[in-house]
Amino acid sequence: MSRTYDHIKGKIILHAQASPNPCEGQGDKVASLLKVIRDYSNSDKEPGCLTYRVTRSGNDFLIFEEYADGAAIRAHFETEGFKNLVNEMKTGTLAVGEPDITYYEEI
Repeated sequence: MSRTYDHIKGKIILHAQASPNPCEGQGDKVASLLKVIRDYSNSDKEPGCLTYRVTRSGNDFLIFEEYADGAAIRAHFETEGFKNLVNEMKTGTLAVGEPDITYYEEI
């Protein structure tokens, strides 16, 4: 289990877990933001993203992402949808703490 991907060569699996603020509607707002990212990531507009899946149970979200390499992750972090999510998270009202992100190397 790793908190960075710099040492991984080739395909990278990213697992993220986020818990929105339990205030009314915040989970739905997070879901909406993640759907925008998912739709873009799974399109031809982000070829280095091989898979982007979002799951939800109540106010808990798990995101499973698969990238061709580190350059593809860096490109993903520069997309408009991802930047919008980060900006919303920085307000402090959308989520409880930072998302828990772990990187894995496919074997």
